[in-house]
Amino acid sequence: MWFIRVMGGAVVNRVRFIQGEDKHVKLLVRSPNNEPFTILAASYSLSRFGEVESHGECEINGHYLDIKIAPVQKAKSYILEVTYVVADSTRKVRIEVEVV
Repeated sequence: MWFIRVMGGAVVNRVRFIQGEDKHVKLLVRSPNNEPFTILAASYSLSRFGEVESHGECEINGHYLDIKIAPVQKAKSYILEVTYVVADSTRKVRIEVEVV
């Protein structure tokens, strides 16, 4: 399980999988000024060279977003893009996924 901290905007991080693994990626969303907020909705898309391999809704638990993914191809080029809504703002986070 990977934990990635997001503060107020897009952050690029990298996670590594061994081919055949399926595991959770958890994101902790934080306000830059520690102001209270609620995540209203969240979804994800896992793609390689622009072609979506999987997508769905994230599990929201307070300020944590939980996504379970299982990349199929051995590649350094996956992008996990998470979109979440706070108040009237839509925000995105991109995470590089490497499969060895």
